[in-house]
Amino acid sequence: MSEPHEVEIGPVTRATHLFIACAGTLVVGFLAWSSIAILDVVSQASGEVVPSTQLKSIQHLEGGIVAEILVREGQAVSKDQPLVTLQATASGADVNEMSIRLVTLNLNVARLEAEAADKDGVVYPPEIVRTHSDLVTATDNLFRSRRGKLVSTLGGLQEALNQREQAAGEVEARLRNARNTLRHLGEQVSISESMIREGLSTRYTHLALLREQSALRSRIDEDEAALRRNQAAIKEARTQIETSRQSYRQEVVEQLAQARRDLDELSQRFSKVSDNLERTTIRSPVEGVVKTLYVATQGGVVKPGATVLDIVPAGDRLIVEAKLPTYDIGYVSLGQPARIRLASQDGVRFGSIDGSVVHIGPDSNVSEKGGSFYKVRIETTRDHFQHRSESYRLYPGMQVTAHIRTGERTVLAYFLEPFIGLTGSALKER
Repeated sequence: MSEPHEVEIGPVTRATHLFIACAGTLVVGFLAWSSIAILDVVSQASGEVVPSTQLKSIQHLEGGIVAEILVREGQAVSKDQPLVTLQATASGADVNEMSIRLVTLNLNVARLEAEAADKDGVVYPPEIVRTHSDLVTATDNLFRSRRGKLVSTLGGLQEALNQREQAAGEVEARLRNARNTLRHLGEQVSISESMIREGLSTRYTHLALLREQSALRSRIDEDEAALRRNQAAIKEARTQIETSRQSYRQEVVEQLAQARRDLDELSQRFSKVSDNLERTTIRSPVEGVVKTLYVATQGGVVKPGATVLDIVPAGDRLIVEAKLPTYDIGYVSLGQPARIRLASQDGVRFGSIDGSVVHIGPDSNVSEKGGSFYKVRIETTRDHFQHRSESYRLYPGMQVTAHIRTGERTVLAYFLEPFIGLTGSALKER
């Protein structure tokens, strides 16, 4: 029968006990630490930096072909600064020619209005007098020439009328004298007849009186006919004068109406062409930063009414618009703190910016990939990331990641949560 072997366990037992004691101490220490150590519970959402107010979308009414792009995305611009130029459909020479034509029509309208009102002079627009004195002088000369011609024509007709009236006056004077003479001669004839009956006169003398009476009546008839002719000529001369006046005025009125129509039509065309020429240079309506440029190359086509670029107005506060998954919406509320990090690898170097939730979308949205999300807006405490002396400014369109703090829990709760969930599910199963 063999003897039992002695096993030497003393030193091993002490090492084991020491290990167990250390392990237990570590476990107890970890449990103690994990029960009091706090972890933030966050909802993560991808997003981008956007202006807090609406962008200024700059559109072009007629569209056209891009001639030159003068800015780039992210560039700061001032108000009225040229941004993009388009090829002009009308040249500057065409506009200048139309401008001169407009001035000429305005002067013609002023001249014709003076002629229609029978004025002695023309009242010209002061601005045109200052800028186009040569055209004013030419128009004034035309006014005086036409007025002189009218005065000359009417003067000739008036002279003819005066001559007719003078001739008629002379005939009327002769007729008055002749009629008086005829009345006296008639008395002489009556006396001569009485004297013949009494034998105091000869028939020869009486016949001489009768011949004189007959000749006088013939002259009176001739003068009356001449007077009628002169009166008809006077009437015709007066009619000619009035007709000349009316014809001249009618011509002026028609020319004035046509000049006004031409002026209105040309004014509309000039306004359209000059506006089109002006709009070939697209300018910034506000001071700000170019966010998006929708034209990329010279020669590109801008469709009528298309947006050419977006500008973020200067002084506008930038915020983060994040896409929060729908399963986290119940944990997020206004005022909750958040941290914003760059979505690129520079996020590790520049760290985060603190912020807070200022807006939660009332309804969910669907992304292009079909996923649902809520729009959440976060206002940051700074407008830049900082790493030592280096800063990284926020710009519209910058991609970031938002970590919204929805609560807190201990490290122990974090590790036990999966087991608690499994236990809860197991206890509910049949």
